[in-house]
Amino acid sequence: MPLTCVVLSALVLGLAGRWWWVLDLFSHFRLQYAVALGALAMVLSVLRWHKLAFLAFAGSFAATVSIVSYTAAAAQPAQATAGRFRFATFNVFYLNEDLARIGAGLESMGVDVVALQELDATRARALAKYLPSYPHAYFDAAHHYGAVVFSRWPILRSQTIELVPEGPRAAQVVLDWHGRAITVIGTHLHWPFGAHNTRLRDGALRRLVRLAATLPGPLLIGGDFNITSWSPRFQDALAASSLVDCARGHGLVATWPTFFSPLSIRIDHCLASKDWQVIGVRTGPSLGSDHYPAIAELTLRRQAALATPPPA
Repeated sequence: MPLTCVVLSALVLGLAGRWWWVLDLFSHFRLQYAVALGALAMVLSVLRWHKLAFLAFAGSFAATVSIVSYTAAAAQPAQATAGRFRFATFNVFYLNEDLARIGAGLESMGVDVVALQELDATRARALAKYLPSYPHAYFDAAHHYGAVVFSRWPILRSQTIELVPEGPRAAQVVLDWHGRAITVIGTHLHWPFGAHNTRLRDGALRRLVRLAATLPGPLLIGGDFNITSWSPRFQDALAASSLVDCARGHGLVATWPTFFSPLSIRIDHCLASKDWQVIGVRTGPSLGSDHYPAIAELTLRRQAALATPPPA
């Protein structure tokens, strides 16, 4: 059955994604492969194509095992905390002009800080009037693919970082949250079509990992990374760092595309330093973008909860 061979091939090709950008494109749809191969295995069994049914079942089983190992929650010891911190990242879509809807949606989510993408400084200022709960902001974004940060909490320091030459920039802020310094980085990595764009995306991801190792105290990185957790390139970057994928152990939370749920994948990520314990992740409401907001709820672990911010 040709369809079975196509889906099996796509699953296997995705596993080799670290060696060629085209193969990496196949890595992102592991859930879809698992479901499709499981359905095909049942159909082939009914048709008595037993060998092909076995191959389809084996592929579905292998994909499902990897999904379960990613989504299963690990037991975590109880920690003394300093309250819950909610962090959101959202690609607003550069053609989305309904700033009132975006503002109302973000206000309803009740997060502490939100990193927004595909927003330049002019539109960010216009959006600010719809975000009365977020009086602190940093928007040094020069073009419509920029990253900005809105916060309920005072911003002690801020800067824009060029992650790679000719590549994406990141907005970095240090917040004063209940007397504790929290570093937040928001960014928008390149889309994964073409060798050049993929190199810029992967280089920026590696730069974020290296940058995280140099920053003291609790850190959160969020944005549209244009890559899923199933990608070998994403996995390699995280393996070389001490960062935690906030979504790991908290189910499957797809963020894109809003317009066709059968192909939904998670490309909007939260990465956290080990100062944080992740309580849960979820998506926010549809706000006129092709992305859903991605929300992480966290709490500081005991040691980090005792730290105080340096002077501004």
